[in-house]
Amino acid sequence: MRLLATGLLCLAAVIFLLTHLLTDLTGIWGFVARGSEAAMIGAIADWFAVTALFRHPLGLPIPHTAIIPRKKDALGASLSGFVAANFLKSHTVAPKILRAGVTKRAGEWLAQPGNQAVLVARAGQGLEYVLARVDDDSVEALTRKVLVPKLVDLHKAPVLGRLLREIVQDGAHRRLVDLVLGEAYTWLANNPQVIEGLVQQKTPEWVPSFIHGSVAGRLQREVLTWVADLHNDRDHKARQALDQWLLELADQLGEEGTSVAERAEVVLDELLQQEGVVHAVLDAWVSLRRLLRSAVVDTEGEVHVRIRQMLAGLAERATTDAEFQATVDARLATTAGDLVESFGDEFASVISDTIAGWDAKEASERIELYVGKDLQYIRINGTVIGALVGVVIHALTLVLPGV
Repeated sequence: MRLLATGLLCLAAVIFLLTHLLTDLTGIWGFVARGSEAAMIGAIADWFAVTALFRHPLGLPIPHTAIIPRKKDALGASLSGFVAANFLKSHTVAPKILRAGVTKRAGEWLAQPGNQAVLVARAGQGLEYVLARVDDDSVEALTRKVLVPKLVDLHKAPVLGRLLREIVQDGAHRRLVDLVLGEAYTWLANNPQVIEGLVQQKTPEWVPSFIHGSVAGRLQREVLTWVADLHNDRDHKARQALDQWLLELADQLGEEGTSVAERAEVVLDELLQQEGVVHAVLDAWVSLRRLLRSAVVDTEGEVHVRIRQMLAGLAERATTDAEFQATVDARLATTAGDLVESFGDEFASVISDTIAGWDAKEASERIELYVGKDLQYIRINGTVIGALVGVVIHALTLVLPGV
């Protein structure tokens, strides 16, 4: 297109020269001469205008030329502000998200087993990447220098009291009590000699041995019966007394300054400062890392299977449940709208920062190439329109007397 525009200029120049050299400029040749002359003027003027946008014409530092290289940063900032003010707004982004049907489209993509496998594999790779870069020394240092000191400085008794109260009120401790009572019953039933030995120690030496056995057997049966009652009856008075004691203990732990709370703080601090705590955390981390890595490696393992099943269920709901789609799309639209309202200027700054990072000459060339043929059509149009105007002016000079 540059060659075409320049060729038209050269053609007009050739016609202009030929008409002046070979004709008397009368009749039709006058129109041709004036048209070619005006065409050259229009072509050169538009060439200057187009070139002045991107560089100095002929390399001459003429004022108000090479506009884009000189103003590229301001242009980038203006474009960035225009995009932020007119496009990155909640009322423009949110409706677009709603119309896009993101939830349904994501569900349709996720419904494909191959896509599920890809997603699980990518998540596993990401987890493996993280695990590979967290070494044992870092975990140990974090525990020793950060976690333990923070826990020591923290008032733990009130937290422990609230936790204990929640556990008792929810009845979460009952299974533990059942387990302890069940184990106690089994142990007492399998070790009758323990009670018999206690009886022998507490009775005088002159008491016959057969009485020891009788008393021990009766005592064992009574103890076993009592333990069984405790295990089977969750409303047993002893259990109620235990619950009440635990609630009172929780209240005392929650009250600052009580002897129980202060003693608990001392005991917990001493426990946390034990070297074994650091080793226990490190051992737990090593076990957890080994478990996670094995789950990541085994693509046919239970973890991968369960995740794929979960994704399949989510995909089915996203594609068939209209209410779910509407809810998720509305939340996505609201979130996207809030994000662009809060960070629209930062998002749009990508434009200004990118343009600012361009070399001035490079930026000029990129913009010129992007606009492309339209720039050269300006030159072509200038040549054609110039020729037509020249013809019209010449006609007016012939028609109007004294012109």
